[in-house]
Amino acid sequence: MATTLGNFYVGATGMQASQYALNATAHNITNAETEGYSRQQVIMSDLSYHTFGSSAVGKNQQGLGTKVADLRLVRDRFIDKAYRNEVGREQFYQSKYDVVSEVENYFGELESSDFRSYMQNLWSSAQELQKESNSIVTRSSFIASCVTFADQSNEIFKQLTTYQKNLNTEIKDQVDEINELANKIYDLNYKITKIEAAGVESANDYRDMRDAALDKLGGLVSLSYKENADAGVDVYIENRCLVSMDKVYELDVRPASDSCEYYIPVWKDDQADLFTLSRVPDADAGTDVGSLKGIIMSRGDWVANYTDIPITPKAPVRPIESGYENDAEYQSALLQYQTDYNNYQIEYEEFAKERDYYNTYLEPYTVNNIIAQFDQLVHGVVTKINDILCPNKEITLANGQTMTVLDWENAGYGMGADNMIQGTELFIRNTVPRYKDEVEVTLADGTKQKVRELNPEYEDEYLSMYTLGNFQVNDKLIKNPSLLTLSNAQNEELQSVADKLVQVWNEDFTTLNPNSLVTNNFMGYYKEFIADFANKGRTYNGIAESQNKSVKELENQRQSVVGVSTDEELSNMIKFQQGFNAASRYFTVVSEMVEHLINKLG
Repeated sequence: MATTLGNFYVGATGMQASQYALNATAHNITNAETEGYSRQQVIMSDLSYHTFGSSAVGKNQQGLGTKVADLRLVRDRFIDKAYRNEVGREQFYQSKYDVVSEVENYFGELESSDFRSYMQNLWSSAQELQKESNSIVTRSSFIASCVTFADQSNEIFKQLTTYQKNLNTEIKDQVDEINELANKIYDLNYKITKIEAAGVESANDYRDMRDAALDKLGGLVSLSYKENADAGVDVYIENRCLVSMDKVYELDVRPASDSCEYYIPVWKDDQADLFTLSRVPDADAGTDVGSLKGIIMSRGDWVANYTDIPITPKAPVRPIESGYENDAEYQSALLQYQTDYNNYQIEYEEFAKERDYYNTYLEPYTVNNIIAQFDQLVHGVVTKINDILCPNKEITLANGQTMTVLDWENAGYGMGADNMIQGTELFIRNTVPRYKDEVEVTLADGTKQKVRELNPEYEDEYLSMYTLGNFQVNDKLIKNPSLLTLSNAQNEELQSVADKLVQVWNEDFTTLNPNSLVTNNFMGYYKEFIADFANKGRTYNGIAESQNKSVKELENQRQSVVGVSTDEELSNMIKFQQGFNAASRYFTVVSEMVEHLINKLG
């Protein structure tokens, strides 16, 4: 009976297996265009065998049919891992390139009204002022150019800081997205484990959803993961667990400092920083991964200014013996040089530390570095013009202390009997005047003198600095250009001051950053400034495009494995239909045979 009626089971299992295969094929065709869907493949195997004897050459067995051994999800896990790493690097550099592209628009370098033109107009108006400094027309034109320069500088600063705030919001959004993906993976882990626990069914669609979540997560942060024995996936980001089988370790954000509201991603459990940015991310260390880090490395952790760029100290020049009348003077100069050189070495050691800090915590942060370098330029223009119009000198008091005061002897006056005022600065700080009220002091030689002490700039006091967002043109000069201190005590043109306002544009200003050896004037500095971050943008774009090619190549490799070919699936459908029909005909033949045996031989 087993050899006869058992044949029914052979036909029935054949039809059943073919039907499962047809269902899987139909499922593949239906989801051929579904994003993230992976092709499913039916694996068939023999069901079991009935042994009814043995011979010298082997066992005598009868097959009992076929079965679907597995409905396999077709994926290459090695390609998946490589894809997620490469897409993370692509997103890191793409986010940095997007920031540079946005910032370039603020300076108008691709438009007719770029910031360079405002600097050029200020220089040109100074040249016209040099020709006729006591003309109300040239004075008004010069002051108007200064107003435009100041307004445009502050407007660019406003746009840059607003953009930093926008990046801040994007950081919060990405942290929320990471938490959302982590919780999604955790939920899918539970569903997959629940379905596959019995070892009967594979949760292929849920696995596809989990792989799609891992793909998105790989673009945001550096990612690693492993599948455990329960079919769940443990996920790690930045070398710390994000998802385990029993918990999701969510992220949070905190302000960078008490004085800065910019967000820093941290782990919610212990408030530890997500990223360790004491070293600049690079490819060799594998740390240049993820758009979240790319945005943070673009924004920065504070609003920088010119004081954040260390200035290289100048080395003293060794005296040449031939330049002195006698050996005593030369030896004295040599001793002074040694003292100056020792002081220079101390200053350089401090500068080296500040440079290292700059290279780690400012230079890699695109927007913050641009703000600092731009502020260095604007601060230089503003203070040098002010120092020409309102020169200062240092005096020594009777108690040995020094004081920086307005240089009465060399300072110019306003034009006209009612405007003969000294010390009227062109660019002012918003709340702090250039000089304190006039007081009488006793000098080192015992004489008394009335002075106006300079209100200095302090690095840790924003309102004391001539910096972006805290300076403007003196409203008194806008209303009355005659107050511009370009006249002497006889109400004549003070040509030497007007000449300096032009000459300052050709003088050496400073280097772009502490790593540069080239000292520029104002226009040269701006040219190098624009070229510097434009070159960075091209570098970021080049790496991003190279990474994009790698990502596309890996995606093509992945699609060649997981992608659904409708032609292939239609071919499979015909094959499984034919298999179903063959099993059906086999079942019919066995049925007719059994019927014949019962009716004829019964």
